[in-house]
Amino acid sequence: MTLLLPAAAILVCVVIWGVAIQIAHTQRSNQVTSASIENRNRAIGYEHFVGVILDRADAAAMHLAIRYRDLAPGAGPSPQPLIDSAALDPSFADIDITDVRGRVRWSSRRGNEARSVAQDAAFRQLSTGRPREPLVIAPAETDDLKDAALVIARAIRGQDGSFAGIVAVRIPVDRLTVFYDGADFRPHDLISVVRLDGLTLARREGAVVSHGQNLAGKLAMQRQMAEPNGTYIGPSSVDGVTRIFSQRRLPRYGLFVSVGLGTDDLLAPSYARARIFYVTVGALTLALLGGTLAFWLGLRRRESIIRRLAATNDRLSEAQAIGKMGDWELDLETRLLLCSDEACRMHGRAPDEDVVPADEALGYHDPASREDIQRTLRTAILSKQPAQCEVVSTMGDGRVAHLRIRMSPVVDPDGRVRTVLGTEQDITTERRHEQLRAEVAHITRVEAVNVMAATIAHELSQPLTAASNYLSAATYLAEQGKHSLIEQERLAVLLSHASRQIGLSGKIISRARDMVSDRRTGELASLDDIVEEAIALSKVADPAVARAAIRSELESDTGHVAADKVQIQQVLLNLIRNAAQAVAHADHPQVLVSSRREEAGMVMVSVADNGKGLPEHVGDLFAPFSTTRRNGLGIGLSICRTIVDSYGGKIWSGTSPLGGAAICFTLPLDEIALLYDVA
Repeated sequence: MTLLLPAAAILVCVVIWGVAIQIAHTQRSNQVTSASIENRNRAIGYEHFVGVILDRADAAAMHLAIRYRDLAPGAGPSPQPLIDSAALDPSFADIDITDVRGRVRWSSRRGNEARSVAQDAAFRQLSTGRPREPLVIAPAETDDLKDAALVIARAIRGQDGSFAGIVAVRIPVDRLTVFYDGADFRPHDLISVVRLDGLTLARREGAVVSHGQNLAGKLAMQRQMAEPNGTYIGPSSVDGVTRIFSQRRLPRYGLFVSVGLGTDDLLAPSYARARIFYVTVGALTLALLGGTLAFWLGLRRRESIIRRLAATNDRLSEAQAIGKMGDWELDLETRLLLCSDEACRMHGRAPDEDVVPADEALGYHDPASREDIQRTLRTAILSKQPAQCEVVSTMGDGRVAHLRIRMSPVVDPDGRVRTVLGTEQDITTERRHEQLRAEVAHITRVEAVNVMAATIAHELSQPLTAASNYLSAATYLAEQGKHSLIEQERLAVLLSHASRQIGLSGKIISRARDMVSDRRTGELASLDDIVEEAIALSKVADPAVARAAIRSELESDTGHVAADKVQIQQVLLNLIRNAAQAVAHADHPQVLVSSRREEAGMVMVSVADNGKGLPEHVGDLFAPFSTTRRNGLGIGLSICRTIVDSYGGKIWSGTSPLGGAAICFTLPLDEIALLYDVA
């Protein structure tokens, strides 16, 4: 059955197409036959039309040759008006009567200028012999179409038979092509008058009239020689267009007429009907074959889809198991969840127990998490936008895990939400990694304070010694008893200096305390304060930093960032210390901290140095335990990236404008604080 049905369909299609082609061919053959008969009749009519004009021209020439046979030579310098009924025939352009020397003696042409036709072809042939008369002369090649005319000429013979002049009747070329005036003459329809030597005397194709084409040796002349009054189908010898040609010879004048019908014009309606017919048959064939093919491929496609779907489900289940992510579908009308295998495994259910009531599913979570889940579900349904939350749940194996639940509502065409798709991902490991990174960052800050403790006493001794000296001087002045106005001013200045030095000591201790503390100062900070304090802390924490010339160039429109001050200070402290260590052996070590506003409400901060730059094949600098120093742990830049990423920024390495390396990172700007700064 599988083979018989396609074979029968193909056989039916072959029969349909055979019948369709035969019908179309028969219709075209009948139309060509009818057109050939019609064209032959047109050729007969055109032969009669041209013959009548030529006969009238020849009769006029014979009549005038007899009338003016006694023409006396040299009778006058200018032609005299021809007074004769022949001169009034509208078919003629004009008539000239010449003497034996070729001078025009009588003419129907306007004007009386003296003219001579002694060099014309008609005069030369008739004066030098006795050619066949009437003599038909083709239009001159130099004639414009409006002046082009063929000539019917006869010799004037005296009483003794001697040559006495000629009568030349000029017939306009376009006069021979007006046969179809007022009738339907299509663009490729053709009529022409051709001499038996192949020279075209008049030709009209569509609305274009011409003459002078040479057909000698071409198909038209071959057919004329073989069958003077025949009909054939073939390409035109002039433009190559295929036509139905009918030829009729006029032996008296040594020429023939040809009428052609363009097959493209003739068969255009037939071709249009055939195209419609073929399209219909083709559509029927395609429908038949398509239906058969669809039926034949249906089962195989179904089996293939089932196999691919099973393989896709297996890969999806494997990916969900690796990523610890399950998915589910909630029907809001029945309040039932359809869970994936991984979702069932995560909550300790068998894969065939994948349909769970919503209330039972909420029982896997603690009360606080249930409220978060229900609030997120309501938000997703009301906003018709995805929503997510993070909850703590007891998994099927008894362990407590952090889950990220994402819900995506399905909006029906009527705008209502009846189904919600969701995923649950176990992010316990991710949370542990974040906690470890925070602990490592805190340990790093404590380590910095350990280094800072070695020099903080020296840093504090200077302002405290200065304050002591100022207080001693103030005490001495105070013990002098009475004081003048100048001495009182000096005493106030000394006390002010002492207070400033004590305040500086307190600031140093405050910076160290903020740096060591494992707490956030808020999500809004002044970038100027962050950079200033980071530079001050780095100089205290590392002697190599104190030897480098550190300067900052911050743009005015980068005032506040939406980030925690202590964390960004930690990033800058690491980067400044790395840059100072990189230029420790330079003659003039320099470190530049700069900022520039970027697109999308971000600010770029750069720490650049004038060292040797980064190695060519350094790899990922920001990967954990990646370092370019022998004694480095490779966690400083990794912590920097973690902090920057947490605020939606990016961190990368580049080339410094000072000639060394540069580490750049972006942070979000606080646009509202910036507006207040501008105001």
